[in-house]
Amino acid sequence: MFAEGWKEELPESHRIALDIAYSDFIDAYFHISPTDSGKIEHIADWLPKKHADRYTSLFCHRFIICMTSVAERLAQPERIAPLPRCTAEAFALHVIIQHATIILKDVQRIDADFYKFEILAFRDNEFIQLYKAAPDVRGEDLDKRIALPNNLEFNDWFNPFNRDEPVNPFVYEDWETQQAGINFYR
Repeated sequence: MFAEGWKEELPESHRIALDIAYSDFIDAYFHISPTDSGKIEHIADWLPKKHADRYTSLFCHRFIICMTSVAERLAQPERIAPLPRCTAEAFALHVIIQHATIILKDVQRIDADFYKFEILAFRDNEFIQLYKAAPDVRGEDLDKRIALPNNLEFNDWFNPFNRDEPVNPFVYEDWETQQAGINFYR
């Protein structure tokens, strides 16, 4: 059973819905042609609109890997908390939960309650504020703008929160690897 380690916080219907939500999202992503721009819109619809113009094909590939990483941790027999190891993974888990909520409502006629799970699964919920953030002002002097904390800046979404809990190396290369030029194809 998917999310077995979370059975105290999530009833079976919610665990099944999370599994289906993840599978549906991945299936939809991979059934679209790599050259189809619809792939980007499909993912961008679930993310903060503030950065919609920055959701490129490479971003989408990395985001899907984050979603798969979160699902892999969620599928472990024992609880791993917090589940997300970077902001992009937090968004990925949030997307899975939102999709599972829709599935439960539309298919099972159940009002989803992921509150206990979310409290334990997420490190914090500051990333949710980005859904309400105003778009960047064109011509704004970025040197005078106050940087967002906790990897909330778009360029930091794939950076791990903690060096001891790395993210998939495809989405984030540590500084030493970048400088050594070992992974020079990315």
